[in-house]
Amino acid sequence: MTLFLNGSPLLVDTKHGQKALTAAHSAGTRVECGCRMPAPEMYIAATAGKFIVKRMPGTGPDHAIDCPSFLPPEELSGLAQVQSSAITEDPDNGTTTLKLGFPLRKNSKSRAAPETTGGKATEAKLAPRKLTITSVLHFLWHEADLAKWYPRMDGKRFWGVNHSALRRAAAGKIVKGQDLSRILYVPEYFKVDNKAEIAARRNRIFANLRPIGRGATPFGLVIAEFKGMDPTAHGARFTFKHAPDCSFFADADLAKKFEKVFGDQLRLIEAMGSGHAIVIASFSIAKAGYPVLHETGMMLVTDNWIPFEGLRDLDVLTALTEQSRAFQKQMRFNLPSDAPIASTVLLDTTDPVALFVADNPGDAGALARLTTASEENRYPSWCWFDEGPMAAFPGKGRPPSERDDQVREGDTTGQFVRPAPVNNRRASGGERDTSRNMSNSSTGTSDHV
Repeated sequence: MTLFLNGSPLLVDTKHGQKALTAAHSAGTRVECGCRMPAPEMYIAATAGKFIVKRMPGTGPDHAIDCPSFLPPEELSGLAQVQSSAITEDPDNGTTTLKLGFPLRKNSKSRAAPETTGGKATEAKLAPRKLTITSVLHFLWHEADLAKWYPRMDGKRFWGVNHSALRRAAAGKIVKGQDLSRILYVPEYFKVDNKAEIAARRNRIFANLRPIGRGATPFGLVIAEFKGMDPTAHGARFTFKHAPDCSFFADADLAKKFEKVFGDQLRLIEAMGSGHAIVIASFSIAKAGYPVLHETGMMLVTDNWIPFEGLRDLDVLTALTEQSRAFQKQMRFNLPSDAPIASTVLLDTTDPVALFVADNPGDAGALARLTTASEENRYPSWCWFDEGPMAAFPGKGRPPSERDDQVREGDTTGQFVRPAPVNNRRASGGERDTSRNMSNSSTGTSDHV
């Protein structure tokens, strides 16, 4: 990806580039991405003491498929439902505000219920959309690019990488009027030799969650890999990987709900012998200093940390990975489990290809909705809808940066670009939709307790 500022190539991580971005940010100047023509505009944001360049809201599909800023259209996932309503980006100050459908504090005294007038409603309006706790996990995983996979990542993605990516993704995100990174705890990759330093950094986050006087008790958020839940005299003790010296506690009611909602997912991971169960939870700090859980969500991911929803979805991801394909996993966010979305979008074809997978080919209603979604999306589609083996994936194509269809005037970097394709045709291998006979148990990634 070649960036341009005022017509000149821009190297963001150099001293000269940071100086140029400082001036451009003050002047409100946009950066251009040279991945294609017309050049998509990008905005300048500050994070971790430096300036970075981010794609403008809703412009992911405007970038070339092999550009790091490319994102499939929001309507292929659950992002379209919450973007600009529960998720609001402000390019002027570089922040993103998240509207949450769950509390981040507990009042010391319960509030009185609002009075009812008994009169008729005078307005008809749509209730504002807010993110569930699992949707926040989906959003941060998406923002951290952890749902994107390239063959060169094989063997290079581990929890330390995830931790850094999630912390960067949380920067500049505002929840309930405060910086999310201030209250988000993501365990660091644990090393015994660094135990004291790791605990000190964790305690600085926990210190932000101690109530002041008799005011409301603030909540934090934790994102971690689930390790175990053991019964205690008053509920359960939760342990997370890479946090062996920090147990979280839950009352008996939450522990019971956790087992009811997520028991099948945890048993699936255990039966598979691979993959990871990622938990997100709100928590507070008890007077004695230990963390207490309040609301939890879960998402299952592969060994490569790619989210999956069901066994057929997992089978597609496994095949793509084994065939060294590049792809972007589509996330559900707030959408119910039966809402039709694409499973994945291929990133190594000449044009993007959306992959649609029927978790239960015997559900006629769900199949009809999924078929409509596959036919109406803007990209070619590959589908796996029946009980036979999956068809071959569309072949790899030459990426835009290696083609000479069109070159930016005045660009001496050799970065080639081309206009965006828009069509509704079926991709090769998708004319006869076939599937493999296997269990269709869903993992319920959007559930929470």
